[in-house]
Amino acid sequence: MNKLEKKKILNFLLKNTEQFSFSEIKQTKIFKKNKTFRYSQDKEISESIISYFFEQNIENLLSQSVGIKEIKSITLKIKNLLEYQLQNDFEKKQFLKKVFLFLITEKKFSQILDYFFKTSSTMWNIAGDTSDDINYYTKRIILSSVYSKIFIKIISCSGYDKKDIIKDIDNSLDKVRKFNNLKSKLNLSNILSGLKNFDFASKKTGRGF
Repeated sequence: MNKLEKKKILNFLLKNTEQFSFSEIKQTKIFKKNKTFRYSQDKEISESIISYFFEQNIENLLSQSVGIKEIKSITLKIKNLLEYQLQNDFEKKQFLKKVFLFLITEKKFSQILDYFFKTSSTMWNIAGDTSDDINYYTKRIILSSVYSKIFIKIISCSGYDKKDIIKDIDNSLDKVRKFNNLKSKLNLSNILSGLKNFDFASKKTGRGF
């Protein structure tokens, strides 16, 4: 399946969300008319389309790189990118429900986690993050958590709307800010330095703590 075919199929599925199931995707009208997929399996086709959809999401997110440069604060950049991505997810929530139902049914949990991490990593890259130590992973894991929690609300809560997205982004980022402030006050580098200088061998053998 080439890129043009994937694009055509994806556009059809996005416009006709109620008319297909990933588990029986070959029963969809667009496939019945095309003999190219006669010998392809439903699972094979669905996995290919979903992977392409995820790739397109990342590309669309990257298109925000130019506009985001005008924002000075990295936190505001992340907030804007989260809002952009989650608003898009909201518009495609019926399609996304089917995507994640299929992935969960097929036990493709690593693909789900990989998507959240790649999306979060792309946001940090666009925002100008240059971390190359443990902070690189910490930032992305925290943002993945923020993104995935709101994402799950979008596809699982019937009364959830666009106003809730903005409110949840603000609340989540505020919690992250408070956590970072606490982390700074603890001065972990000094704690680790102290542990390095501690003579563990001098401790007498005892019964644990």
